[in-house]
Amino acid sequence: MSASAGPHVPPVFSRILPAARWEPVTLGESGAEVWRSTRHVLKIQPHRHPALPSLADERERLRWLRGRVPVPGVLGYFADSTHEYLATERVPGIPMSHPDATLHAERMAGLLARALRGLHSLPARDCPFTMTLPVSLRLARERVEAGLVDESGFDPQRQGQSAVDVLVELVHHRPQTEDVVVTHGDACLPNFIVQGEYVEGLVDVGRAGLADRHADLALAARSVRRNLGVKWVDPFLDTYGRELVDESRLDYYAALDELA
Repeated sequence: MSASAGPHVPPVFSRILPAARWEPVTLGESGAEVWRSTRHVLKIQPHRHPALPSLADERERLRWLRGRVPVPGVLGYFADSTHEYLATERVPGIPMSHPDATLHAERMAGLLARALRGLHSLPARDCPFTMTLPVSLRLARERVEAGLVDESGFDPQRQGQSAVDVLVELVHHRPQTEDVVVTHGDACLPNFIVQGEYVEGLVDVGRAGLADRHADLALAARSVRRNLGVKWVDPFLDTYGRELVDESRLDYYAALDELA
């Protein structure tokens, strides 16, 4: 589909998504086709393997997170025989990875740390979504067996390894305990929308749920390194709370994300 053609808006969305000028959003690696207007965001995604997040998963997580942390409101969800569609409000602001945001690296590192600390402070007993290791390792195994892992995208330290190699390593070195909190699931800078001094919204939350806090911290630290620079990783972790950070678990959950 060309950018000029605009998205296919299902007729069922005609009331909630009035005619608008749409532009494609190319940032992110969710696998969904994303379009935005001045007020709305529309995601379109083919039905996928059950080991991969669906837009229905994201809808349910957005609904639960709404009112607890800043997330876009859900306007509608629809699925046909080939695709699913999720319409949400557009969050005002820019992603933390935007060039205008990365000019203020110290501020972004601090805002990200505080946003994650706030999310992780939600009462875990209230969260209905589970992404702890029994679940995440099972899903990782299913993705490996289905050939869904892009080995070319591995971090430099794992280049040359196969997905099976990484899975075996994860199983062999699995932590005995988990520091379980409510996690974002894909805590990278593009998924945190900022405006001025505030985080206005968390987006792409299809993998949110109960997991070890290091599942978020590992991805966030890697994203800070890539987008802001390695010098800001330690300030990010210090602001979050260095006493809560286990360096070995950062490595483990970074490896687990290779199979996501």
